[in-house]
Amino acid sequence: MSMRPPESRSGFTLLEIVVALVVLEVAVIGLVGSLVLASATLTRAESLERAVATAEGVLDSLAASSSIVGDSIPHSGGGTVKWSVDDSGRVRVQATEAGGAVVLDMLAVVPGP
Repeated sequence: MSMRPPESRSGFTLLEIVVALVVLEVAVIGLVGSLVLASATLTRAESLERAVATAEGVLDSLAASSSIVGDSIPHSGGGTVKWSVDDSGRVRVQATEAGGAVVLDMLAVVPGP
């Protein structure tokens, strides 16, 4: 009986494939988590942008108007923009989302027409 050296086989073992798949799965889970966070941040930024645009329109209208009184209007994000005026002429503008969360809260001075 002659002893032959074992034949060398090329390829990957089952253990190497399983380890590679686990590493790939961890990377994909991290990527999906980042995408979910980015999506939530984008939604919040879009809501804030709509609220700011509506608030700017309100302040522009108040600046052009002869009488400044508090009121509210809906904005395109599904929420509302409310404003009130104090005795010194400062205008407080507050925008809320449809769920009631405050998106924008600012205090501005509106010059007369």
